Amino acid sequence: MRKVFWFLVISFIGFTLTGNAIAGGKIKLIHDNTSHAAIPYIAEKKGFFKAEGIEVQRRVTAPRALIDALIGGTADIISTRGSRVGQIAARGVDVVGIALNRYGNQNMVLVPVKDKTTKSVKDLVGKTVGAQMGSGTWATWMTYLSRINLSDKSFKIRNIKTGSLPAAFERGALDAGLTWEPWGSIIVDKGLGRMVMGPKDYDEVLGYTSPVFLTTTWSYIKKKNPEGSLRFMRAHVRAMRFLNTNHDESAKLMRDFWKSQGLNFTVKKVKSNLYKFMRWDRAMITHQDIAEVQAGVEVSVKKGKLPKRIDVTKHIDISLVEKAYFTLMK
Repeated sequence: MRKVFWFLVISFIGFTLTGNAIAGGKIKLIHDNTSHAAIPYIAEKKGFFKAEGIEVQRRVTAPRALIDALIGGTADIISTRGSRVGQIAARGVDVVGIALNRYGNQNMVLVPVKDKTTKSVKDLVGKTVGAQMGSGTWATWMTYLSRINLSDKSFKIRNIKTGSLPAAFERGALDAGLTWEPWGSIIVDKGLGRMVMGPKDYDEVLGYTSPVFLTTTWSYIKKKNPEGSLRFMRAHVRAMRFLNTNHDESAKLMRDFWKSQGLNFTVKKVKSNLYKFMRWDRAMITHQDIAEVQAGVEVSVKKGKLPKRIDVTKHIDISLVEKAYFTLMK
């Protein structure tokens, strides 16, 4: 009788622990190898996902593949520029931005170091500019150009992946390139290019927050995995708080991440990349973030890059991040 009793007790404990471990289920998370990886990577390495009882299958991919992964179902949640929410929604997907992954403008325009005369974007009119068309940086640049009475037709645009810009600069194939971190730093640190337009120049004209959203679908957070989505959000907020308050350890962790991606940076350089232009102090999506994404949609529709106009507010839901903050305040 005693053996039966202890068997039942042990079985119950084992069942309870197993239940807690998989309470939120498996979540497929995909991000690129930029700073978008910081919070997911830290949440994994510091055990925040595990503490919430979820198994997050984190995968790194190219920025262009993020949208297809979400649409195709190989990703449950992606980290991507807020502007992409408009792009996905315009394709008829029930996409929704549920929180900030970070914000802060890190867009820049670089020219080869041998170019000693270019001082502004207007000096590049008629020249060959490399840009990853369809990216958030591209959308921001298009909006910027419209504000200074220029357009993409003012330049010879060469569609090129941002990660390929360093090699293009080495070959002397471009007169300029639109980039973001860490690629901008790679080009400058190698002595291949110099910056003629940076985050402050964009901000003076646009006043943008340049938000990066955690993006998923309404069906996922409402029907498929609402419990896992909330647990994921709590882990996300905890990791963001850690990143915002523990600069040294966060920089060391991200140095290791970028090393795994074949990018060798010093901790000092990583720290600069993470905190010079980017902010990690809020996960809540604001009206200003939404207005910026909406402005990008309007420009893209006008330029024929999107098939129709969409109302961005219908693709934002902050209920999960509100619940996460409320729970963590207890």
